[in-house]
Amino acid sequence: MSRPVFRACSALGAVGLAVFALAACKPSMQGASNPGPDEVTRLRAEIARLREENAQLRLSPALLAAEVDGAIRSSNEEKAVAAFKQLSDTFPVASETTEMHKRLEAFLVQRRTQEEEEKKIAALGFKALPITPSVTHDDMVLSLTSLTLAKRWIFDSWGDGWRFLDAEKDKRLLIARMNISSKARDPQLLGIAAYVPDGSTLKRLGLLKYRFARWGSYGSFLGTQPDYRNEFSHSWRIPFSAGVAVSDDDLKHKPIYLVVTGEGCHQRVYDRFGQPPVFYVPGECKSLKATLTADDFKGGTLAVLRRLD
Repeated sequence: MSRPVFRACSALGAVGLAVFALAACKPSMQGASNPGPDEVTRLRAEIARLREENAQLRLSPALLAAEVDGAIRSSNEEKAVAAFKQLSDTFPVASETTEMHKRLEAFLVQRRTQEEEEKKIAALGFKALPITPSVTHDDMVLSLTSLTLAKRWIFDSWGDGWRFLDAEKDKRLLIARMNISSKARDPQLLGIAAYVPDGSTLKRLGLLKYRFARWGSYGSFLGTQPDYRNEFSHSWRIPFSAGVAVSDDDLKHKPIYLVVTGEGCHQRVYDRFGQPPVFYVPGECKSLKATLTADDFKGGTLAVLRRLD
């Protein structure tokens, strides 16, 4: 490919020298003749053509593949299709063309699936939102095992003992049980909130707080003995319970949607006088807003773990 580049650059240089020589001519020079407007127009057109040809010759499969990849990452379907067409037309047998063809096909399938889901949501409302009891974000997997409404929430079990929280007389407790897996040594847990329909939006009832499901012994619950099964630095998977109090009036607006966000907004803390001394404190989960619309679920940050009818 070096030969066409040399030819284009040489031609471009020759035309450029010609224009420079013409521009250097002064009206006072004897014997010089000014080029006509048609000649200047022709030379400028030739320069533009050669510049375009030079730019095309400098293209590479890697450069065009990067344009396709960038368009896919920015979810720009039109740009991705146009960039791939240029790649396949220019380098039809390059390995980058084969790879980007697979990437583009997967991207288009995902887009069509998303469009179909959006049509269902528009037609059926929030009941068309897909239920995903197991969600993955980065290196964390949250798998919901149960969701119940009860007057008593039991957690931090050890041997024959446990801790519990009872709901007030006009409220009930929404209790979720789950397993959380993570490769990180000290991950922040994903945010979870309960919502009910309110016209064309979902209204937040409250954010769920995490509690450990169980401890190996009463001593580990008190912190006098280690329990590595409740530490991500030692264990790949830890069972948790999470709960929130909801009023009887809010429960009249079923179904209840248990929504999870990809944000890590629950931080592990240590208090040596606490029982247990290790627990998780909720922070701000920005995506779990006071009200949600169907559009909030399009970006992939939010998902419905369970719908309680």
